[in-house]
Order: sequence, then structure tokens, then C-alpha cells
Amino acid sequence: MTSAPTGGRASPLLAALAAIMILADGVLAWIGVLVVNAQRNGNLTTPEAATFILLGASAAVGTVVMLLAAIAFARGSRGRGAARLASGLAWLRLAGVIIAIAVIAVWLGSSAIAGSFETFGAVIAATEAALALVVTGAAVRRTNQG
Repeated sequence: MTSAPTGGRASPLLAALAAIMILADGVLAWIGVLVVNAQRNGNLTTPEAATFILLGASAAVGTVVMLLAAIAFARGSRGRGAARLASGLAWLRLAGVIIAIAVIAVWLGSSAIAGSFETFGAVIAATEAALALVVTGAAVRRTNQG
């Protein structure tokens, strides 16, 4: 028994789930802004704040990526271009996060990523960027005209 192909159909449920990811990215971006303000006020040092600033910047990009994915899910096969753009941006985002973590470690020293607070920020940034790859990959597969 074979099932009908799912490629090309609009998926309001997946679009809603991508919208939830937009909200999550918005919250993470807001946390990044709070950390920047705390660092500017002298409550955090630059090495303490670096990974959370990265998290906030990455999440800001993530809102755009997830918006494109939500549009692609909602449009079905007509959203193929948005899905491909979202997927490309998600790959660039993940590469940027990994490179930025390495730069933070080299530029600010290993203490900038070795503490529990700092490591948590780096892990969340990388995990969230990788999760965007899963969502955008699903959007690309879903919008194929298969």
C-alpha cells in the first residue's frame, strides 16, 4: 500500500509550528538585547556576555529564516523559492555561529566559552541554529512538486 505524495501541498499546521519558532527566536533575541544592556551597564564582562550576544544575533537572523519557512509551508509548492532561501540562510547561520564561537574562544580566551553560563549560551545558539536546518529542510521537501 502506498500513500499519496505530500510534496507541493500547503501545510497550515507546519506553518503554525514555524510561527512558534519565530516567537522562540524573538525571545532569544530579546535575551541577547538584555545581555548587551547588562554588559554596557558593567554588570557583565565582555567574555561573560559574548556567547549570549551571539545567541541574540543568531536568533534575530532566525526570525527571518523561520518567517520564510512559515511562508513556504503556507504556500505549498508556490513557496519553493522561500523554502530554498530559508534553507540557504539556515546553513549560513549555522556556519556563522560555529565560526563566531571559535572567534570568541580565540579573541576573548577560552574563559569566554568555558564557564557554565558561557557554555550554555554557545550550546543554545548552536542547537537552535541546527534546529532551523531541520525545519527549513522539511520546508524544502514539503514544497517540492514530487
